Amino acid sequence: MATNPTTATAASRLPREVRKPRLSRAEKAEATRARLFEAAIEIVGELGYAGASVALITARANVAQGTFYNYFESRQDLLDQLLPSISERLHELIRQRVMEAPDDPIEREKARLAGFFEFLEKEPHLFKILSEGSVQAPRGFRAHLEKQSASYRRALEYERRRGNLLIDDPLEIDILMQMLISTREYLSGRFCYEDGDFVRPAPGVVDTYVKLLRGKVFK
Repeated sequence: MATNPTTATAASRLPREVRKPRLSRAEKAEATRARLFEAAIEIVGELGYAGASVALITARANVAQGTFYNYFESRQDLLDQLLPSISERLHELIRQRVMEAPDDPIEREKARLAGFFEFLEKEPHLFKILSEGSVQAPRGFRAHLEKQSASYRRALEYERRRGNLLIDDPLEIDILMQMLISTREYLSGRFCYEDGDFVRPAPGVVDTYVKLLRGKVFK
C-alpha cells in the first residue's frame, strides 16, 4: 500500500518530545527546601505556630519527616526563618512599586503603603505569622523587624540626601521610620482583615495617609 506523501511530510514535521533537563542535586535540594517553607507558611497561617508540627509540614510538602532535618536543625529553626524569608519578598515587591512611582517623595511613600497592602493580598498568611511571631518565633521576628527597619532607613536617607525631608537629625529620622512602619502595620490590621480573611482596603485608607503626609489634615 502506497504511503500518502502529504501525510508522511506532515508526520516528519511533528515536534519530538521535549525532555525537561534533569535537575542537579543542588537544585533538587533547593526545591525541597522551598516546598517545606511554603508548607510551613500555609500551616502557620491556618493553624498558628503552635499547630505547625513537623508531621503536618512534611505531609503538606510531600516530604519524608526524616528529610526535614537535612534542611533545618529543628522545627523552631524553620519557624524562625519564616518571617525573614517573607520579609525579603516584601522588600522586593515594594522596591518594584517604588521604582514605578512618579519621582515625588510622597508618591514613593504612597507606593510603599499600597505595595504593602498588595503583598498582604498575595501572601494572606503574613498577618498571622507576624502577629504571633514576637512570642512564637522571637529570633525570626527580630530579624524581620531589622530588615524592614533597615529598608525604611535607606529609603528615608535617600530622601534626605535629595533634600526631600524637613528633618535632618538622625534620631528624628529614626523615630519617623518607626512611626511609618507602625502606621503601616496598624492600618493593615485594622482595614485589611475581616474574620481572619484578607479584604482589599478602601482607597480612602491610602488617600488619607497621603493627606497626612502632605500636611492636609489640620487647619
